[in-house]
Amino acid sequence: MARFLLYFLLTPLLFCTSCNNPAKEDNVSIINEKRIVDTFKKALNTVSLDHFYITLDSVTFAQLKSSDFINSQYANLDQGIPDFTPINASSTSAYLRGKRQYIEILGPQNAFNEPVGKSGIGFALSEKKGFSLANAPKLHETGTKFLKAADTVSFSINNTAAVWYKAFYTYGMATNLSTWYAYYNPEFLGHLHDEEISVYTSEAFLKTAYNPKKLFNEITGIEMYCNLADHFRIARELQLLGCTLAGKNNNDLLYVVDGIKLSIRLDETLDKSKITTIAATLNAPDHRTLTFKNLTIKNTGYQTVWSLN
Repeated sequence: MARFLLYFLLTPLLFCTSCNNPAKEDNVSIINEKRIVDTFKKALNTVSLDHFYITLDSVTFAQLKSSDFINSQYANLDQGIPDFTPINASSTSAYLRGKRQYIEILGPQNAFNEPVGKSGIGFALSEKKGFSLANAPKLHETGTKFLKAADTVSFSINNTAAVWYKAFYTYGMATNLSTWYAYYNPEFLGHLHDEEISVYTSEAFLKTAYNPKKLFNEITGIEMYCNLADHFRIARELQLLGCTLAGKNNNDLLYVVDGIKLSIRLDETLDKSKITTIAATLNAPDHRTLTFKNLTIKNTGYQTVWSLN
C-alpha cells in the first residue's frame, strides 16, 4: 500500500483531479465537456497549496543549513519577509522557495516555539470578488464545527502595517499536524514588492525569492501519516471545502488539490501525526542523494523526494 500511494505522489496525473477539477471515472470513455464545465461552476472554493512547515531536530537542521549543495545549487533558502535575506549559521528557521510554493523549515530554537516533529500545511483560498476581511469559505454543510475559527495576520513593511491574510481553521482539536486555509491580500504584495498588484498569487509572492536557475521547482505531493483524530479532521476539512477524493484504499486517502497530491494515511497507533514524504520537480536532471540525520533527499532525473524519519 505504501508503494501504491508513493507511486501516485511521484507520477504526474493524466487527468488532474482537485477542488476545481473532478476525478475521472474509469467507466467513462468519452469526455463530457458539458459535465466538466458544470462541475467547475459548482466548485465551492478555489483551493491551492501555499506552503507547509516542518520542525527538525538540531543536528538535521544544522546539516541542512550548512550543505553547500543545498545552498548553492538546490534552492534559495532565506530568513523570510520582507527582505528574503539568505540564511546564515545563526538562523533558527529557513524558507526553501519554489516557483509556486515554499517549505518553512524550523529548527528546535525557532521563534514560534514549535516543538521538534511538529508540522503544518497552509492552503490558499481565493474569492472571485477579491480579498475582503468578510470572506469566508463556502462549506458543503452548515452547522459544522470545522473551519469556523479565524485569525487575521498583519505584517509591517517600511513602517506600514498591512493585512497579509485571513486564515480559517478548526478550533479545539489538539494536533501535531496543523492545517489552515487562508485568503491572501493582494495589497500586501504591493507593500512587499513596491508595485501595484491586483490579484494575490503564490507565484507573485515568491517572484523575488525563487531562483529558477537552481534545481528546486514545484511541490507535487505530500504524504502524511495521521492518528485517527487528524485523519478525520483533515479529510473532513477538504470534503467540506468541496475537494474531490481522487483515490481510496481502506483508510488511506488520496486528494489532489490544484494538481498537488495529498496522501493521508491512517495509523491508529500514532500519538502524533507527521509528514513523512515530500515530492517535487526539478528544473534540471540530477541524481544526487543527500543523507542527513533524520532527512534524506533523493534526486532522480527531474524529481526530488524528501523522506523524513
